[in-house]
This record gives sequence, structure tokens and C-alpha cells, in this order.
Amino acid sequence: MGNARVLTEGAMFLAIFSIMLGVAIYVPFTAIVLQFVFLLPFLLFAAKHPIKYSLLFFMLAFIISFFLGSVIGVTITLLYGVTGLIMGHGIQRNEAKGNIYVASSIGFLFSLLVLFVVAKLFFQFDVINEYQQMFKNTVNQYMDALTALGQTPSMELREQLLEMGNLIGSMAPTVLASGAFITVLILIAVNFPIAKWLKVEVPRFKPFRNVTFPKVIVWIYLVVLLCSMFITDDTSSFFQMVILNAVFLLQILLMIQGFSFIFYYAHFKKWVKIIPIMAVILMILLPFLLSIVRVLGIIDIGFNLRQRLNHKM
Repeated sequence: MGNARVLTEGAMFLAIFSIMLGVAIYVPFTAIVLQFVFLLPFLLFAAKHPIKYSLLFFMLAFIISFFLGSVIGVTITLLYGVTGLIMGHGIQRNEAKGNIYVASSIGFLFSLLVLFVVAKLFFQFDVINEYQQMFKNTVNQYMDALTALGQTPSMELREQLLEMGNLIGSMAPTVLASGAFITVLILIAVNFPIAKWLKVEVPRFKPFRNVTFPKVIVWIYLVVLLCSMFITDDTSSFFQMVILNAVFLLQILLMIQGFSFIFYYAHFKKWVKIIPIMAVILMILLPFLLSIVRVLGIIDIGFNLRQRLNHKM
């Protein structure tokens, strides 16, 4: 009876995934929406059945995707299948939502790196180099357009823009990691409510206002900023790559801390939820305000602003 149920549900979820994949590949623009729910069949199956059946389910989906969509199909299955299985397995084990999020993000990032390596080894396609070349072509087109309009762009501006393109390779590790974590956060926000509606018990995140990072983050940030003073013009140096990625990553963490404090303060003052949400949207739309958020995050961590607020009650 148990095996019959596994076979029935496996066949059903495979059929659903195959239909979704076929529609996304052959019907224009549908992939824009379906990319958010590709992992749902994997999540639902892994949440109900042992890992050995989940791995078999993934292998069958991988084979089907190859015949349906060749490289595109396999790419989609690898990215979303691995992530969905990790999420579903975490739900089955009653893991905390934070643990599921981190594990799924690492799985998504690992799958992405595998795809990059395969593209380089078997298709001689270097994603980072191609992106850098595309950026340089855009800069050249921009300069040509200015010249056609009768303006004379300075060589300094051109060099600065091209230097930004050279930094893309150095920033690739952090950009990929950040992209993976942001993508998985969106996937959880979309798929967990659907899974809950389908009677799968999914964990909940703690309120965002309670997100805090240890004080050591501030000290590491200060040390990294000091190290950044010794960066040279050699964009290919390992030291520069490490420092640039560390600065970028730490700034993101401090901004998250700052946004968290905004939500904490709004909750403390009993403001309606729309106020901190609108404040965050405004700050994202006006990037110069993000430096203020980052400073707020540093002050919150370094001087225990939340504790001070609670003492004033």
C-alpha cells in the first residue's frame, strides 16, 4: 500500500512538473511566472516521502527534462529540483525555517556553480567573461551615442566605466552568493504558502524585526575597510578580490540589520505595518539613503539600540 502511494504521487508530481516545463519552454513568456513554482512538485514529494524515493524522483525528472527541453530543461531541473528536494526534506525533518533557507540557498548556489563549470568545460562558454564583454560593448555603444549627439565624452569617464566592467569578475563570488540567497528567499515566500494550502505543515520565520547579527560583524567590517585602503589598481589580484567581496557582503548584512531595526522601532511605537514597508521601499528606490541604513545597522549592533529602547519603557 505504501509503495503504491509513492508510485501514484510520484507519477502525479512528475506529470505536473513535465507539463510546467513543457509550457515554460514552448509557450513564450510563461517561464517568467513558472520559474517561481518549478520547485513545488519536488518540495511536495520530498516533504512526504523518504530521501531515497526523492532522489529517484529527481533522476526521473532529470531524464524527462532532457527529452523535453535538452539543455534548458536539464538546467531548470538541476536548479529547482535540488533546491526543492532540500526544502521538502527539511520540512519532513521539522527543521527550523532558517535552517531550511540556508541549506536551500547553498544547494541553489552549488547547482549554479555546477552549471557554470559544465558550460565552461563542455561548451567553452564562460559566463563571467561573456558578461564582462557585454558590459564593455554597452560602454562603447554609450560613448558612440554621445559622440553622435555632438558631445565629446572624456577618456576618464570611459576608463572609469571600463574599470567597473573589470570589477565584475572580482565581485562574481559575492554577486552569485547574494543572488542565490535572494532567489531562494523569494521561492520560499511563494511556495511555502502554496504548500501550506495543500496541507503540508511548513515552518514559519521569526519576525524580521528580531533579526540581529553579532557585534563581531562591526569589528570585521572596520578591519576590512582598513584593508581596502591598500587595494591597488590590479583588479586581478587575489587580495583585492577578497576585500571587495568582503566589503560588499558585510555592507549587505549591515543594511539588513538597519532595515530590521526600522521594523523593530515601528513595532515598538505600534505603528501600522505599512509605514516601515513604505520606508524600506523608499530607501531602495533612493540608493543614497542606503548608506544611512548601513550606519543605523552599525549603531544598532554596536550600541544595543533595542536594549536602550526597552529600558526607556
